[in-house]
Amino acid sequence: MKEIGCVVSVKDDAAVVAMPMSGACEKCGMCMMSGDGREVMLLAKNDAGAGDGDTVEIEIAAGRVVASAFLIYMVPVIMTIIGFLVGNTFTGGAEDSPLPIVTAIVFLVVSFVAVGLYDLRLRKSERREATVLRVLSEADAAEHKRQVQPVNYAD
Repeated sequence: MKEIGCVVSVKDDAAVVAMPMSGACEKCGMCMMSGDGREVMLLAKNDAGAGDGDTVEIEIAAGRVVASAFLIYMVPVIMTIIGFLVGNTFTGGAEDSPLPIVTAIVFLVVSFVAVGLYDLRLRKSERREATVLRVLSEADAAEHKRQVQPVNYAD
């Protein structure tokens, strides 16, 4: 997936890129959201040698987007179903027992906690699944009409 953004800061071989939130990345979780929720910040490998304020084209590994979506949406659903089946097995299929519903809820909560902990671990490892492909010229940036003005987060 390719996106256009503006480099907010550069450190060593990494660039922090601000870009407008698109529908594809709204719930991915790979990026940090800005305070107003309209812009996302992404740590990307700076192969193009971009500098502060440059408008750049970045590429996000497609596999990462699909894996994030599966993790966020499907793991809780699967765990809820497994929890219900485990509870149903313990009750022997009794229709009047609340145990299947209780175990389904417990498994759902555990899946949310597990996904949250996994997300924290990924953020600490600073894996860069995005790469700055190229620095756009002013003409290219205007053509895309998605140029992002960097937000001053120091205020």
